[in-house]
Amino acid sequence: MLRPYRDLLSTPGAPAFSAAAFVARMPIAMLGLGVVLLVVAHDGSYGLAGALSATLALANALGSPVVSRLVDRLGQRRVLLPAVALQGSFLVCFVALASLDAPRWSLFATVALAGGSGPPLGSLVRARWGQVLGPGPRLQTAYSFEAVLDEVIFVVGPLLVTVLATRLFEQAGLLSAVVLLVVGSLALSALRASEPPPVPARDDRAPSALAAPGMVAVVAMLVFVGGVIGGVEISVVGFADQHGHAALAGPLLACYAGGSLLAGLVYGAVHWRVALPDRLLAGAVVMTVTVAALPFVRDPAALAALLFVGGLGIAPTLISGLSLVERVVAPGQVTEGLTWATTGITVGLSLTSPLAGRLVDDLGAREAFTVAVASGLAAVIVGALGLRRMRAAPSRRATAPAAAPAD
Repeated sequence: MLRPYRDLLSTPGAPAFSAAAFVARMPIAMLGLGVVLLVVAHDGSYGLAGALSATLALANALGSPVVSRLVDRLGQRRVLLPAVALQGSFLVCFVALASLDAPRWSLFATVALAGGSGPPLGSLVRARWGQVLGPGPRLQTAYSFEAVLDEVIFVVGPLLVTVLATRLFEQAGLLSAVVLLVVGSLALSALRASEPPPVPARDDRAPSALAAPGMVAVVAMLVFVGGVIGGVEISVVGFADQHGHAALAGPLLACYAGGSLLAGLVYGAVHWRVALPDRLLAGAVVMTVTVAALPFVRDPAALAALLFVGGLGIAPTLISGLSLVERVVAPGQVTEGLTWATTGITVGLSLTSPLAGRLVDDLGAREAFTVAVASGLAAVIVGALGLRRMRAAPSRRATAPAAAPAD
């Protein structure tokens, strides 16, 4: 099972750029939680913290396609370094403003600018794999390898930011994320041999990837799938704090990501005979069923176990959805299609985070878990209603590896 990965990492230059990108995108799993921990420490409002975290994620979802187009036209190095400089500067400004109890509008402004200027690091490293490997089975192995690293990031990142923010000082989590972003991005940009060459701008008058058959149904479903994740994350932070152990938020969220990591490894090792639309709907059902017990949990240890189980549905659902998108969009619109899919996930997460945060403030963390349950039910309903359309969507790509989402 591990041999394909050993062969993959024997590719000249591959371990270096993959390791650099791993460090650079570690903040993906740190920024949102770091914002929550910092704001709660100073303001005490989970509603505000959730809204700011959602603003960061939504701004990144809207800004990433713009940055990606610039990367295609100008090259990774020319875009990555200015983007990292902007995002790092805005994040430091946000930390300073939040620490000084600045007006709330200034917090929203700086966090939105930080999110909108962030580079799509996951896309950059996957493009480098395509450059050094070319099309074929090894590229699919490379995408699977990076997907596993993504899950590792979502296990380690929450632990790291929580320990730093609660054991050192509340600003330490976000500031360490900035350091990792800068160091990893500088290392990645220095590796020129694997960088894909820029391509000239195209006059593309084709309809949007959203016009592909079944795309609207998939994206709409992924909005509510993202809502499950967002509802769980902010509720877990509130649960840990209300039980007098704020530092438990990181380990608890690591359990959630750990379940997803395990499920992703198993999912990728199975030769599936079930159609992608059916797998997507089944994954949404599993996600919903496994979070249904969270509102009734009173003990952190029981919550950890249930979160691990709840994470088992995440990776298979996301992989199925993204693979379905890649299959139905035109070959020249794969990046756009995946961007719409990941934007849908981010929008759902962004909408449910402030709602769950408000419930944490007003009713309690256990009641806030109902946001995730309701979003899961909505995903199942939308998926069931759109299943026929997704099944009928023709395959536009004869053979293609399943790409992972852009950051």
